[in-house]
Amino acid sequence: MSRIAIILCFCTAATAQERPYVDPVYTEKERSHWAFVPPIRPSVPKSSVANPIDAFIEAKRKPHGIVSVPEADKLTLIRRLTYDLHGSPPTLAEIDGFLRDKSEKAYEVLVDRLLESPHFGERQAQHWLDVVRYAESNGYEVDRERPHAWHYRDYVAKCFNDDLPYDRFLIEQIAGDLLAVGKPESEATRLRIATGLHRCGQVHMVGGNADKEELRQEVLMEMVNGLSSAALGITVACARCHDHKFDAISQGDYYRLQAFFAGAVYSEVEFATAEERKAYQRKNVEIQTSLVPLKKKIADLEAPIRAKLLAERKAKLPEATQKALELAWIQRTAEQRKLADDAKPLVKLVWDEVLAALPPDRRALRTAWKTEQAELEARLPPPPSATWSIAEETPAATFVLNRGDVKRKRSTVEAGFLQVLANANAAPKTRIDLAKWIASSEHPLTARVMANRLWQHHFGKGLVNTPNDFGTRGDRPTHPELLDWLACELKDGWALKRMHKLMVMSQTYRQRSDVPPSAEAAKQDPENRLLWRMNPRRLEAEAIRDAILTAAGTLNRDVYGPSVKVPLEPEVYDLIFTEDEPTGLWRVTPDAKQHTRRSLYLFAKRNVRHPLLEAFDQPDTLGSCAVRGKSTFAPQALILMNGPFTHDHSRRMADDVMNSEPRGKWLEIAYRRTLGRMPRTEEADAMQKFLRTQAERYPKESSEKEAFADVCKALFNLNEFICVR
Repeated sequence: MSRIAIILCFCTAATAQERPYVDPVYTEKERSHWAFVPPIRPSVPKSSVANPIDAFIEAKRKPHGIVSVPEADKLTLIRRLTYDLHGSPPTLAEIDGFLRDKSEKAYEVLVDRLLESPHFGERQAQHWLDVVRYAESNGYEVDRERPHAWHYRDYVAKCFNDDLPYDRFLIEQIAGDLLAVGKPESEATRLRIATGLHRCGQVHMVGGNADKEELRQEVLMEMVNGLSSAALGITVACARCHDHKFDAISQGDYYRLQAFFAGAVYSEVEFATAEERKAYQRKNVEIQTSLVPLKKKIADLEAPIRAKLLAERKAKLPEATQKALELAWIQRTAEQRKLADDAKPLVKLVWDEVLAALPPDRRALRTAWKTEQAELEARLPPPPSATWSIAEETPAATFVLNRGDVKRKRSTVEAGFLQVLANANAAPKTRIDLAKWIASSEHPLTARVMANRLWQHHFGKGLVNTPNDFGTRGDRPTHPELLDWLACELKDGWALKRMHKLMVMSQTYRQRSDVPPSAEAAKQDPENRLLWRMNPRRLEAEAIRDAILTAAGTLNRDVYGPSVKVPLEPEVYDLIFTEDEPTGLWRVTPDAKQHTRRSLYLFAKRNVRHPLLEAFDQPDTLGSCAVRGKSTFAPQALILMNGPFTHDHSRRMADDVMNSEPRGKWLEIAYRRTLGRMPRTEEADAMQKFLRTQAERYPKESSEKEAFADVCKALFNLNEFICVR
């Protein structure tokens, strides 16, 4: 045997028999990282303030000689609080009512009202959906849609509205399908829907000769990575290919977590009522029946051109191939079948070739019929309601994979918790065990991670500024005692609304944000880590869109329900992947009233995003987004100034104000709708001048309306409009 052959044989044997995996032994120092040690409730520092949060903040700030700034005015507070708890601005009636209420309890009454509104759940759902990378399509090139995913989105919003205890919220999402066994059908359906958590990641849906084992491993990877980021706030994913380089998380830990999902498969369980199914069938048959003659007309129109093009293609092929194509499959010899198969790509006609060959008059007729077809198809009813969930089947064996390669299996492992966090005697078996461990009040990470997320949503930055990385490479908490106290408060009942109220009732939250730093603050704490003032923040993309809708008077405040597809600009539509004719790829929701629903309800397709939302840093949903970016670049100004959405809604706002208010109040109402306040004298003078100048640019019959629409658009572009102070 040659030397090369011997080497090849050795390499093959080495690949076939990977070395057994052995977990590393972690030192006491590695195990005692602050986040891996369960929080112990610290004593609240002695202080004259009533809210414990303020006492902790004051105690941390006092040694530096930095004092807090005064409380913000009431208008600032209601806008800040409403955006934080609802994700949209307060109405003029709500502002007026709060400003008129002079009682000491006015602010607390406002907090309670906002917490009890169904819009609270919508706002908090958006934060959670960011973290679990929710989307309604699979991603990758094909990006197939998920028609039932919206049920999970609504489940999340309802849980926050109902103040479902956070531990139960986690348990239902991790193991709802297992908990559903034996439950009444409505409750079982709700629990199955909760497991949509495990389906939020990308899915590589491909045809052809794809390796099923590799695709399965990708699915399991998404399940483990998604759960560990959202609930545990640590980078477990870094241990998929090797032991974690920095944290006490082994590769064995990773695959032991994966073993909990070894039997988990995607599942859709229909739960539509008999009446809903009948209504679906009736509507579907009605529209499909209307489509039949329309499709036949298009086919008949194309038939002569297709026949001509096909004949021209065949004429260029060798005679033997032509003869093979003329015969029926059963009449062909083995050689002729091969010739015919090889010729298929050569004679296949593509839609644009047919379109180009049509005479102009027939092309125009075909285009009109295709448009009619797309409009009819847009009215097709959604499929009967089904869960977007997982189910449990007989699990396959789980292996530690060398460098994450599914073909390089090392040792088998059983389901198990992260060793650094678990009791050595734990012997878990099912996802219910995993769920109860993660949601346990003894778990060192779960309550800390969620308390930190809540703090981040209200104060702009978490006490740990790396919300998805509580490991050794993440930031240490700026206020460790406060974080542990909040975690212990959360574990005492796991009620999230109580935690929200605790934070927004604090004086720390109610501080002004527009006060320049004192000499000591500028010197010792220029980044405001000690929270001597409130941090001003730019609104998230969805809140900006919803604020524009609110100001224009067009916001549809309906709660829950199927996602909405709004009309797309041509450049965005072209991003939709297809190997066929690009018509009917985005079936716009027929009811135009639905187009102005809150942004939470816009159909979330991974490869097709609303330009306004994308420009203002909407997450791409490819990975967990714990902190949204806050970029500043030219397209943001261009979209707010020239985009079709702002252009349309500035006109709608102008129409609404001009038709409902006397001329002398137009500018005042426009300011109040956008900024919540009256224009200052210098602002009113400048806007009146701008209004006159713009009116001269338009035809006389429409000059007033167009000019006032430009005023509304200018207000949409103010920093004060897209930021909360």
